[in-house]
Amino acid sequence: MQSLHQRLEADAAQSSSAVFVYDTTPSAAFGESLIRSSADSDSTPAEVYSMQTRAGAGSSLVGFVESIAFTSKGAQLSSSSAQAEADGDATISEASSVPSKRHSRARTDSQKKAKTSVDTSAVSQADKPIVVLGSTDSFLALTPSLLSLPRAGVRPALTIHVSAQISSVASDEQGEVSLTQVPALGSLFEAVKTLDQAGWTGAVVLSETAEEAALVGTTVAHRLNLAGHDLVNVFDGLTAGRQLSVLDSVSASAAGESAISSILTAASIPYFSYFGSANATRVLVIPASTYSASVKAAIAQLQSAEVGLLVVRVVKPWDAKQFHAALPSSVKSLHVFAEEQEEQSSGPFFDDILGSLIQSGLKLKVRAVPVPAASLPSVHDWISTVVALSSNQQVPELRSLLPAEAKLAVFWDLDATTGQTETVPLRLAAAFAAPSTGIDAKLAIAYDNFRQGGIQQASLLLEPLGKATKDFTIAAVAATSPASLLFLSSPAAILKAYEPISSTSVGRDTRIVISANWTADEVATKLAHPAKKVLAAVAGSSNLFVIDADKIAAAHSIRSADVAEIVFWSLYLPSSISAKEIVGLLAQSPSFGSWEKAKLVEVNGVVRNAITQVTVESSWAEEPMAVDGEDAASVSLPTSLIPTAAGPNPDRTFADPVAEIVGKPKDSWHNAAQRLLFPESYELERKVDEKMRPDLLEKNFLITVYENRRLTPSNYDRYVFHLEFDTAGTGLKYAIGEALGIHGWNDGEETLDFLKWYGLDPDAVISVPSRLDPSRVEQRTVFQVFQQNLDIFGKPGKSFYETLSRYATNKNEERALRFIACADGHATFKKMSEMDTVTYADLLRQFPSARPTIADLVREIDPIHPRHYSISSSQNFVGDAVHLLVVTVEWNTPKGEYLLSFLSLSGSQRFGQCTRYLAGLKAGDQVMVSIKPSVMKLPALDEAPVIMAGLGTGAAPFRAFIQERAWRKEQGYNVGPMLYYFGSRHRSEEYLYGEEIEAYLQEGIVTKTGLAFSRDTAQKVYIQHKMNEDADMLAKMLENGAFYLCGPTWPAADVFEALCSAFMKHGRTREQAEAYIEELKEKEAYVLEVY
Repeated sequence: MQSLHQRLEADAAQSSSAVFVYDTTPSAAFGESLIRSSADSDSTPAEVYSMQTRAGAGSSLVGFVESIAFTSKGAQLSSSSAQAEADGDATISEASSVPSKRHSRARTDSQKKAKTSVDTSAVSQADKPIVVLGSTDSFLALTPSLLSLPRAGVRPALTIHVSAQISSVASDEQGEVSLTQVPALGSLFEAVKTLDQAGWTGAVVLSETAEEAALVGTTVAHRLNLAGHDLVNVFDGLTAGRQLSVLDSVSASAAGESAISSILTAASIPYFSYFGSANATRVLVIPASTYSASVKAAIAQLQSAEVGLLVVRVVKPWDAKQFHAALPSSVKSLHVFAEEQEEQSSGPFFDDILGSLIQSGLKLKVRAVPVPAASLPSVHDWISTVVALSSNQQVPELRSLLPAEAKLAVFWDLDATTGQTETVPLRLAAAFAAPSTGIDAKLAIAYDNFRQGGIQQASLLLEPLGKATKDFTIAAVAATSPASLLFLSSPAAILKAYEPISSTSVGRDTRIVISANWTADEVATKLAHPAKKVLAAVAGSSNLFVIDADKIAAAHSIRSADVAEIVFWSLYLPSSISAKEIVGLLAQSPSFGSWEKAKLVEVNGVVRNAITQVTVESSWAEEPMAVDGEDAASVSLPTSLIPTAAGPNPDRTFADPVAEIVGKPKDSWHNAAQRLLFPESYELERKVDEKMRPDLLEKNFLITVYENRRLTPSNYDRYVFHLEFDTAGTGLKYAIGEALGIHGWNDGEETLDFLKWYGLDPDAVISVPSRLDPSRVEQRTVFQVFQQNLDIFGKPGKSFYETLSRYATNKNEERALRFIACADGHATFKKMSEMDTVTYADLLRQFPSARPTIADLVREIDPIHPRHYSISSSQNFVGDAVHLLVVTVEWNTPKGEYLLSFLSLSGSQRFGQCTRYLAGLKAGDQVMVSIKPSVMKLPALDEAPVIMAGLGTGAAPFRAFIQERAWRKEQGYNVGPMLYYFGSRHRSEEYLYGEEIEAYLQEGIVTKTGLAFSRDTAQKVYIQHKMNEDADMLAKMLENGAFYLCGPTWPAADVFEALCSAFMKHGRTREQAEAYIEELKEKEAYVLEVY
């Protein structure tokens, strides 16, 4: 197997007189292996030059070409090149564009020595073409120099292979530079246009697949060069360029042909290729690339009859007649590719299409299809585009593009983790490449260097030999089809950045293997809720497995990759094959061919026995509960890898960092001082960066406390307080109804007390994985880590009990922990977690023989997550400020006997971690916050009636609503009526913001209030009773108004009944009333925010 890059490099070395390598890709550069091989031996026929990509990058190339043209043909240089030489652009000098000495071939009479200038004496090579290997960047840098080339008839022909790939510097939706690898075809077309206008007469051919580009770059290139034509061979560097497959040699008969069009026709290279319905009325016009491959997959999945795809293969010479002929006769409008940075109707590609229509006389609508420059649109993005172009806006059930006889294996792992499993896809691809297997194997590996220090996703497509799909790329198949096998290594790291288990990546027949030191019972606690929900919905209950590959590898002195490969074969091969037959097959594979049979039999047996089946429970689909005001819903993560590099992270060359104490406890402050004084040497984050929690996805702001004021009397048992923060100069903006995420700290005294008990020096410096880059380390004191990073006083999951049992030296404690962690101990775990609210610190105190190291504590204890609180102010009204309404969360655990007699946590006092932190803030303190969107939004029309129902601190968003309407009225707008219901226990103690509400009532901003104070009357009165009194008003206002409820969950059903009753009094039946409320929900006019 080989990649397209390797194929083109080998062909260039054999068929050209010189190869100029200009690729600037940081890892796995195009031409890198050719440079190495030419430096190591003299067997390469062509001269190989490693060049720099910068201003004047093409000077050496032009000088080389002109010298051969002059010496071999005896021709004078063209006037343009002579002028360039006079200007100094066509000279070969050390100062401008000298080939890299580090990579140059070594040659002298007696020994090898680095070549420092271009060899122009090889006149015997004059008739051979010159080949350039480059990327998008290098082609753009070469273009000005190529204008100085002599005309084609007096010089060797030139073949330029462009591996289209560039790191996007455009900003994404969050305003951050994405660094995603994109082809940047818009820039490339501008460069081609420049060459065309200067009279360059070569061909520019685009390819969608590796097979297409291999044909163009070898056979077609030879024919064109022999006829004296230049060629620019463009293909996608990430997909086609680096995909591994068997690229067969294809010969195309073009004897005697000299015209570019004749040579291309003889090689079966179409100028345009149409895909889709013959009756399509709308046609997307996309250059052959990863874009067209994705669009083709989208149309195939939708089986669209209205939208077709015209793939442009040859952009120079442009053929308007063939363009017209390739379109279906039913077409009415064209939708043409255009990168976002291009203007609406600009760009040479768009202009060529428009010119062809004018030339042919076709009267079609032409629209630009903007493609983001900051990211690579997925197949699902293109599906949305195709649906938007269709008359039927409903997305039908999508079909898989994986052929029935094919298998797709997808592997996720950290890259360059020596001894782990990232090499397994390559080993398997090599095994299937043998002709005797009868399998056509293709392998595509994508790399993300910027998440978790480096992640890779490998897709291995296996098809019967001779039946391989030619319509779709492996990337398109992998993006649209559930995998046959999904192998997830290093899940703890990968699941923080991606969601590899999703509804698009797994199906009912997908076998999922998790390689980690997890037990079967721990899987449910380790996986995020979206993954568990998908597994419960689509995955078969017998298709989830877990294995500890590293543990087996260490026990048998083998590599984890060996274990993972045996796992693959065990699940890939039919279950009817015996262990003996599997061993026989393994012995024939490249990975195990040198193993002793006895060892292979032993390891195979151990691995097969260690594959543990995990039962997928239906309860996995249940939504998680929110704790302490925190939204339990997980942040949505990408389901497919976002490519940010062409190869593994070159900086990830060391083992994953672990937490450890630096220096002796007594003198560790010296370390801390050095790191603070010399941050550039230790790569220590700035103070503001540490407090801003950059590990979180939200944009964070550092704001200052302006006021912390208690609203309830000091002798009242509920501590409700009002917080005001100054946001001036921070850039913080928020909308009505949004929530403020508070990044709270643990209580300082409680943290110090725990550290003292555990025997840790709070001032010792600890090296922990950085929150900015987990592949690096940062230095913090032990106290900082336990107060600001770790949720030591939070509730642990079941997996922590299992982990803690491994450290227990007391047998009774070990048995107790294992019992709680197993299925039989579920009732005990539930009681300890939900009723006794046992924390990490509690468990460590109650099982003192279990003493995990500080590295284990940092790894196993969850980080502190932000808690979100509804904002109680309107920014229009209060200016550079944000207000919160908070009640402290305090409770006592129930008294009683534990099921395990030696536990004694009953009756202890508990505090909400974040509300305790907020209650202790003083004016001038700084707090790190983030903004979270909410469903609590005012109606779009100012005149729309608003009905608000808040209980306790549920009044917060409605204060913001009222402030916003008051501000709008001050600006001269007409505002609609506002009905405010509020409920609490006592008016005198807990009528929150009562004075403000009464003032707004007097001003007419609030039309009416319905106040329910349940403990102030003999018979308890709640807000639903007040709503029943206003039934007529409610029904009328909700004809074009909106209803909002905020507060605890319990009154939601009663409020629903009150509204139904109001509608029924106005002539609706019960069914009609419920249906109308559902209609209000759909229009976001019936909104509940309960907890």
